Amino acid sequence: MELNEAMLSDLETYASLMFTKSEIAVIMEVDPRDLSELIDDPNSSAGKAFQRGRLKREAELRKGIFDLAQNGSSPAQTLALKLVENAKADDL
Repeated sequence: MELNEAMLSDLETYASLMFTKSEIAVIMEVDPRDLSELIDDPNSSAGKAFQRGRLKREAELRKGIFDLAQNGSSPAQTLALKLVENAKADDL
């Protein structure tokens, strides 16, 4: 199965909205097993589009957490510190 540029763009968008692989397959009207196989290959265009969508959304959420933390939100500060600690631990 091949995905054209429009389908890859849709895949990235749906991934950013945190739909599951099977939900995305239903929306895109493709075989769930075929789509899952493409997404599970990190070197495929579909795998990259899926990851890009998920990571871009996560980046937006993290930005919101750090913005709230800098503005004095105690719960956001706690989350921000955990994100910083996890990043440091992963870099070691």
